[in-house]
Amino acid sequence: MPAPMRHNPITCATIPGQFSELALDEPRKTCWSGMCGFPQVVSQVHVVSAAGLKKQDSEGGADPYVIISCEGSKVQSPVVKDSVTPQFDVKGLFYRKKPGQPIIVQVWNHNVIKDEFMGQVVLTAEANNQQTPHSLPLQDKGNKSNPQVSGSIQLVLFTSNSLTGI
Repeated sequence: MPAPMRHNPITCATIPGQFSELALDEPRKTCWSGMCGFPQVVSQVHVVSAAGLKKQDSEGGADPYVIISCEGSKVQSPVVKDSVTPQFDVKGLFYRKKPGQPIIVQVWNHNVIKDEFMGQVVLTAEANNQQTPHSLPLQDKGNKSNPQVSGSIQLVLFTSNSLTGI
């Protein structure tokens, strides 16, 4: 006898005319959930691309990558070589215990010795159950006198109160 399902199946087309089940598991409630908290919302951040990044390398380009972070979890994209208009196409899925805490998307330039911060955006991600596309200017972290830096980032944000809503 098969074990009972604890997830909601989602059907997805992999090849035209053929379908397979994708099973998305929601976080399990444990005896620690009452003390440590249980996720209230789920957020998906899809970083599509960036544009207008500042040239970082001596050859005139940059080797950017993206880090999406939320409540201690991180998702990092691969490095895009020699581009100031990179196509990232990276997604992060976060089960959030503290919906009031922001999601931070940072752009970094990869270097051999030390990577260099290029800019960030801070997202509030309120649960509205809609995919919301954004084109946001990159900001510096902590510099209050000149908060904007060169470049912008294009992303799609989706937040749901249903933990299996994505």
